[in-house]
Amino acid sequence: MFDLPKLAHKWQQCWLDRSISIESFVRPDDRQEIDRVFQLLVAAYTQPDRHYHNLHHIDHFLTILDPLGQRSYRFTTTDGDRSFPTLQDPISISLAAWFHDFIYDSQASDNELQSANAAKELLTNICQVNDSFMQQIAPKIDRIQQLILATCGHQIDPNDSDLCIFLDADLAILGTDPERYQAYARAIRREYSWVSDADYRAGRIRVLESFLERDRLYCTDVLFDELESIARLNLECEIASL
Repeated sequence: MFDLPKLAHKWQQCWLDRSISIESFVRPDDRQEIDRVFQLLVAAYTQPDRHYHNLHHIDHFLTILDPLGQRSYRFTTTDGDRSFPTLQDPISISLAAWFHDFIYDSQASDNELQSANAAKELLTNICQVNDSFMQQIAPKIDRIQQLILATCGHQIDPNDSDLCIFLDADLAILGTDPERYQAYARAIRREYSWVSDADYRAGRIRVLESFLERDRLYCTDVLFDELESIARLNLECEIASL
């Protein structure tokens, strides 16, 4: 089961600086649109065909992001090693996390584009009911769309520290303990239940091998140190099991 009150709190807080309470920032009447969009997100992520791309994934994503936003990181960039103290734009990162799988159809090839477009529409609607949101959120909508679109292919820009953190968090499931990883792999298979075993095996192996061919799965040093080895082992074990 999902802890909806906890997720509702995370949804409310992702709009704000972490030191501010939403109750002190937004009038009760203005919260109706925020709450309405939250209900749309819940409805999307609890559809019966969402075996992995559901609220558990969003909760895990946000749980990974929270401590990442409070650490410093070393990245290898085109200018050499650079350190970043924290997330540069936590509001955009958090909202992108909520919307990145809002539209999900395993038989479609444009889920990320559709999710990005939906995020723009719904966030624009929210901005129109509150001047503070118009000033704070509206300028971030293009960035939020960019982050969502980046989850298609997971191509890292090492000079974009927030993007690195965002995509690392999305792939954190790969570095979980073997039991949880196997549950994830089974859930993905269920989402592709319409694909024959032979075709699924061939397609899934291509995806897994494409990850293994990367120099590193995680761009941030902290997740590389914590998850890289176990993630590669999980990928190799899944390939062997297919």
